[in-house]
Amino acid sequence: EKFPLTNWLGTEYRYNVGYNWRAGPLEKDPSLKLGNIIQNTQEQALSGRIDMVKLYNKIGFLKGVNTPKRPPAPTAAQNKPTQPDTVRRPPDLKLVKGVLRLIMSLRNITGTYTITQGTILPGFTPDPYLFGLGKGWGAPGWGFVLGQQKSDFQVEAGKNGWLSTSKRLTTPYTQNQMKDLGLRASLEPSNDFKIQLDIKKNSVTSFQEIYRIDSTGSFYESLGPSRVGSYKISTLTINTAFKNNESLTSTVFKQFEENISLLQDRFTRVTGNSYETKSQDILIPAFIAAYTGKSAETVNLSPFPQIPIPNWRFDYTGLGKIEALKDVFQSITINHAYNSSYSVVNYSNSLEYNNVALSNPIADYNNGLFASQTNASGELIPVYIISQVMISEQFAPLVGVNFRTRKKLNFRFEYKTRRDLALNISNAQITELNSKDWSVDLGYTKNNMRLPLKSQGRVITLKNDITFQLNMSIT
Repeated sequence: EKFPLTNWLGTEYRYNVGYNWRAGPLEKDPSLKLGNIIQNTQEQALSGRIDMVKLYNKIGFLKGVNTPKRPPAPTAAQNKPTQPDTVRRPPDLKLVKGVLRLIMSLRNITGTYTITQGTILPGFTPDPYLFGLGKGWGAPGWGFVLGQQKSDFQVEAGKNGWLSTSKRLTTPYTQNQMKDLGLRASLEPSNDFKIQLDIKKNSVTSFQEIYRIDSTGSFYESLGPSRVGSYKISTLTINTAFKNNESLTSTVFKQFEENISLLQDRFTRVTGNSYETKSQDILIPAFIAAYTGKSAETVNLSPFPQIPIPNWRFDYTGLGKIEALKDVFQSITINHAYNSSYSVVNYSNSLEYNNVALSNPIADYNNGLFASQTNASGELIPVYIISQVMISEQFAPLVGVNFRTRKKLNFRFEYKTRRDLALNISNAQITELNSKDWSVDLGYTKNNMRLPLKSQGRVITLKNDITFQLNMSIT
């Protein structure tokens, strides 16, 4: 942002790390010497801003469109009786400027992306000497001390002889990871009409396993590797927001039922395996397709969709500039906002699958990584067990009106709706909760109010303001 050519770009990157060594029990018996515990943390945060107005203004004509000159004050010469004007003037470019202003609606883009990770390794035998490293400057290595995350670091530590040889070690090797993405774009088709677009994505996951010497004392083995986590992403479900949903029937739910057989056929074509109707691999994409209004033939098969879809907010203030309303209203604002998100409440890996380290993206599930193991009944076992997925949709508000008169009367009205959908995998049941509410706020401010009270023959006048406020809402 310091260079004239790229001053419309701004970014900041932060990298924070931590290293911790905790002493273990000082036992002389090798079978009880469990070793020490080392832990590192790493946080990376990238934030940026793209100022599109600065980019547009690098062209002189566009700069004039974005910052029009104020009309000059009338002079004495201009107040004289007008004479026929024979001077040629440049053509009126009002229409052209209006079109260019519309093309330049995108004003700025801001975003943040944060990754927080950490590793805990128990059974570590070396002691720290300088900078957290052992006397040989090798254990646990500069990479680990400076926050490096390796999915097989425990294997590396075992090969280097850094781990305890006790068969009684039960503290798990752990890796945690959190990723959070947020992007926002501001659009202004006109000075009175503002649009805000937001996309969000968040994932939290953790990997654990017992990593210790085997019963023969000849090699280190992995016991009970497990991965758990949650996932949330912004989505778009407005296609079904206003569908007819009566007390006992739902057109969207009927579509969900139809999607099940379609997705069974689709999974069979892709994998060559047969799936049960109540398999989570079938139910979740059928649920997503039905309530987002997508086709079951094109919806992503993974329960972890990767691409977030923007939500929005609209604000319009142009009504206050209408000549007929100017004298009465100081400001009039109409607003509308929409938010929708899809989330996997929690997931964990099936014990039949061991390759579940954090280095394997969760989005690969049913997107290249399909179920391959079966249970005693011959049913396919999912790679990740998901108990519940949810869709939450809000119009907050669907319609909102806010105005202030020149006599300091404030009025605000908002009508909001909310829809929460939960698919419980255990019983293949969808729970739908709908709510609607409206609220009215009415306020009035009186300056220097004169009270109907007299003191020593004069009416009392308050020097401060009196504000009356009335709030009503129904849900």
